[in-house]
Amino acid sequence: MHLYNTLTKKVEEFKPINPPEVKVYTCGPTVYDYPHIGNWFTFIRYDLLIRTLVSSGYKPKWVMNITDVGHLTSDADEGEDKLAKEAAKEGKTAWDIASFYSDYFITSLNKLNFIIPSQLTRATNHIAEQINLIQKLEAKGFTYRIDDGIYYDTSKFSKYGDFANLDLDEQQAGARIELNPQKKNPNDFALWKFSPREAKRDMEWDSPWGIGFPGWHIECSAMCMKYLGETVDIHCGGIDHIPIHHTNEIAQSEAVTGKPLANYWMHSNHILLEDQKISKSLGNTITIEDIETKGYSTETLRLLVAESHYRSQSKFRWDTIASANQRLVRYRNFAVRRFQQDGKTNLDAPDLISPMQDDLNTPQALANFEEFLSKAEDTNISKNSIETAIKLIDDLLGLQLSKTKNISQQQKALINDREKARNEKDWQRSDDLRHQLEKMNISLLDTPHGTIWQHIA
Repeated sequence: MHLYNTLTKKVEEFKPINPPEVKVYTCGPTVYDYPHIGNWFTFIRYDLLIRTLVSSGYKPKWVMNITDVGHLTSDADEGEDKLAKEAAKEGKTAWDIASFYSDYFITSLNKLNFIIPSQLTRATNHIAEQINLIQKLEAKGFTYRIDDGIYYDTSKFSKYGDFANLDLDEQQAGARIELNPQKKNPNDFALWKFSPREAKRDMEWDSPWGIGFPGWHIECSAMCMKYLGETVDIHCGGIDHIPIHHTNEIAQSEAVTGKPLANYWMHSNHILLEDQKISKSLGNTITIEDIETKGYSTETLRLLVAESHYRSQSKFRWDTIASANQRLVRYRNFAVRRFQQDGKTNLDAPDLISPMQDDLNTPQALANFEEFLSKAEDTNISKNSIETAIKLIDDLLGLQLSKTKNISQQQKALINDREKARNEKDWQRSDDLRHQLEKMNISLLDTPHGTIWQHIA
């Protein structure tokens, strides 16, 4: 198996620390709103990685965080608290907002047929671990205190910026534009923020430094090390995590352990909508519910995600999801052939695992499946060949073709009546029965191997 490693900027052979176990940490949602389509592209790609590992004989231990502590709207540790902002808008508490959107996210994972992570870790359940990690950083001399909190001194970590190829000298020259003049370096980030004296926050905790709340980055380091140890095999996130969040995770984790936080880093590229990055701040978000309102299933969304490589800049348009839906209909109509006559031809299973093991090359996996379908559609294929193929694509892409439903006894009787009418050359009755089935969203395809029924999209 080969994966592109953001750390080394090249495709490498994957060598886990302790095979067959593979320790995977993925950055999850900040639960202050519904995840948008760009978020789901990234999350589904995590699931595709896990499925590929399982199909390759590995045993992944997958940890995903849920950020239910409100971090600030700015990456510079300034601005409003995202959870508090949404709570004020909805007239609820930050705890209410976090609980609602956390539950929604977990329900959606099941709805989208995810392999559920081994651990879904909530930041609010790990405040003690975060405080403990900050204390370790403090003891090693990596922190300093200013008026609004405890900060990480990036100048003390010699490799800071290497991961994202940051030009720290250039950023230092621009330090005058930083919002917080007390910071020693422009890239220094908050480990613990103090609650404002003039107001009580919904979410705040006591600490050795005073009442406050953790910075955004510290939770991932604390929870990752708690459940997976000091070095993980694979750490995943969106491409926008590279310059700040993951750079800061590396700095604070490796400053404490002296070991690599992760051996392989994988990042999902941006999803564009009308040539713009999809972002809540831009107000151009699309949710699962928006897609379902248009009549598309969550399996259609999964197939749309698989049509582009995770490292490519993908585009979401309504015509592309319509096209993915037509493709899924074709796949489902192949799957229902197992309910019909059992053919005599055994076809070799499509090669899906090789492209998936080649840096999750989902477009090539789909191309191989399409090639297999073209052969199958011209062949009196056996039921066993059909079932083998749909199990493969279900296991790797999660399309749930195996759950495609059979037709009713009434519809089967109509098909048999039509077949009898055709044998008797009663073409008018044959056509009437065909039209009657089409009204039930069942189409008929007359082939040299007999009549095949299909679902109409």
